[in-house]
Amino acid sequence: MLEFTRGDSFFFKFYRKDLENKKIMVKSEKMWFTVKDNYNSKRNLIQKTLDNGIIFTDDGYYHVTISPLDTKKFKYKKYVYDIQVENAGVVNTIKKDKVKITEEATDEGGEE
Repeated sequence: MLEFTRGDSFFFKFYRKDLENKKIMVKSEKMWFTVKDNYNSKRNLIQKTLDNGIIFTDDGYYHVTISPLDTKKFKYKKYVYDIQVENAGVVNTIKKDKVKITEEATDEGGEE
């Protein structure tokens, strides 16, 4: 499970594996990281795509950036996410899990 503090920046990385459990060093054609209320929801709360929030690096890792605005209006609860890739017209979900949004201790502006 991922855990984001509402209104903070968050970064995570991952890599894809082949059937022999080896790191795939070739960039996917397309990729999506999507957060929703639940798996039946049609509305994306966050969606990052390859080269627009997801960056591939030469070491085979994909780096995902969540900005403060992405979670600023979220309620404190658990959401669901998945990561999908597309290569040669074939789409595969490579990861499904939950995102927990936790509260921040400081309000914007640092007022007491």
